[in-house]
Amino acid sequence: MKTIVVFNQKGGVGKTSTVINLMSEFAARGKKVLAIDLDAQCNLSAFCGVREPERSVLQWLLQSARRDDVVVRTKYGDLIPAEEALQLELLRFASIPAFVIRLRDLIAAIPAGQYDYIFIDCPPTVNQLTAAALVAADHVLIPTEAEYFSVAGVGKIAETVEQILPLNADLKALGVVLVKYNHRRILTRALEDRLVDATNELLHCGVLDTRIRFTVDIPAAQATGLSAREYKPSGKAAQDYAALADEILRHIGEENER
Repeated sequence: MKTIVVFNQKGGVGKTSTVINLMSEFAARGKKVLAIDLDAQCNLSAFCGVREPERSVLQWLLQSARRDDVVVRTKYGDLIPAEEALQLELLRFASIPAFVIRLRDLIAAIPAGQYDYIFIDCPPTVNQLTAAALVAADHVLIPTEAEYFSVAGVGKIAETVEQILPLNADLKALGVVLVKYNHRRILTRALEDRLVDATNELLHCGVLDTRIRFTVDIPAAQATGLSAREYKPSGKAAQDYAALADEILRHIGEENER
């Protein structure tokens, strides 16, 4: 079982879209998937049709509900949904000395073989929840755009990961995935080169080969509650997310062989 955190402290870079479509792609490959929504905006949960759940990841983290009581079955795999009260509970989390390792321990208690992959959707900030996610993760996947502030953002992400390493020395950056990509823009290509250099130097990983091209299919698919694969199987978005899933599986498979 591998845990992949989809993280960027900048908003609007496609974290939730990445989780949604990787869930769909991994499920299509026969993988058993669990997604954990740690974002109080609840976009992943809402996409999966879960709004105002009776029990959520909040009760699981506070240990007032068992995992089996908070898991919701979806067509792409299992989901532990979020609720807006997550944001209000941050102060309470901060008062729990061992909270930062709690998610790691909860995931470690999941029976072997129940899931192949766990995806964690993080809020667009650094707080107790993102710290807990990074401590629990095997890999961090970083979606970002090829634009000026993304290059600067790589340094901040590297600082965050560096702070987590004493608690999770095995955490690895799986790579940066470029989203909303337009290869025709000269600005995009120039910044892409700078982003590659910054990623190699600061995160010690690469920019993944797969680019998620800019297309209206992605918001259109989400508006209908479908993954890109289901919305338009032959579309650019479906092709790109399929390629991303294959690349991630290849990277993790190669790592396991070493």
